[in-house]
Amino acid sequence: MDKSPPKTDALLEPLLLAADEEEVDACLAQLITMQIAPVVKGVIRCKLHFNPYHAAEQAEADDLQQEVTVQLLAELQKFCQQPRAHSIGDVRALAAVIAHRACARWMRRQFPARHAFKNRLYYLLTRQRGFALWQNENRKLLAGFAVWQGRKEAATTERLKSLSDDQKLLAQIMSLQVGGQQADASDVLAAIFNHLGGPIEFEELLSKLAELLHISDQPVESTDQDENVIALTAAAGVTDTAWQVEKRIFLQRLWEAVRELPRNQRMALLLNLKDADGRGCIALFPLAGVASVRELAETLEMSAEEFAELWNELPLDDARIADLLGMQRQQIINARKSARERLARRLKGFI
Repeated sequence: MDKSPPKTDALLEPLLLAADEEEVDACLAQLITMQIAPVVKGVIRCKLHFNPYHAAEQAEADDLQQEVTVQLLAELQKFCQQPRAHSIGDVRALAAVIAHRACARWMRRQFPARHAFKNRLYYLLTRQRGFALWQNENRKLLAGFAVWQGRKEAATTERLKSLSDDQKLLAQIMSLQVGGQQADASDVLAAIFNHLGGPIEFEELLSKLAELLHISDQPVESTDQDENVIALTAAAGVTDTAWQVEKRIFLQRLWEAVRELPRNQRMALLLNLKDADGRGCIALFPLAGVASVRELAETLEMSAEEFAELWNELPLDDARIADLLGMQRQQIINARKSARERLARRLKGFI
């Protein structure tokens, strides 16, 4: 009887034929090293252009590669358990998709203001009548009036640069800074396209408008953290709506990053999570609507009942966590230190 499910990548056949878990692990290690790692590295290099000779940038690249590998391994585990229900037709293509998404998340974290403006511009071009986005023969995304759709040639760089020479148009563009109504933004966009006289590459338009509007996320600086604390509290007295929104965004990003950590690091961090005053603060996740108690339990790979029994004892000390994981206390300390270091890189600018 054929063990292979329909449309299964031939590279995954050894996983299905493995005799035991040790052989599965060996097959996975070879697959990751020989087939997956080159694809993931290539995507990260192409999308983010990290300098391999710059230690901090290389650390970012390594983190992203690890993040992608962890997510891919989760998919491969599903495949191994239920090959027909979770068939993978092209594992390298799947790795590339996961890598592209990881790079996109990295860009959103590093350049939130630019990303927000990009989303706004994209929304206008795709949802407002009269505008359109389409691809040229080089698969570059072009923007312009809907009646131009299908035209392949783009406006010249010189024409785009001349936007700042038209003082009346420049004043209209600058009005976008205060977040006007969509109708106003549509009028500005129409004036820009009239000035250009033809479609323009979307990324070039985005870059030029971001430059004119002074939308530039500040370079992120590394931050030092206390040995046993991740501070999640606001400055004293700051309780306005903007802070509440910012806190929830931070918690959401923190939660996403924590879920991508190895299990021992997740356990060491979450079960000992404290604020600056040493008080347990894991409850912030459900209170903010970021993660339910059940989701916390799943992330800790516990049943809801097991986690409920621990809830009133949190935060746990290192010895207790070590007992739960069958590890040494120093291993827990090291795991949490590694988790903090990775989170500090993943959440630059937020902690």
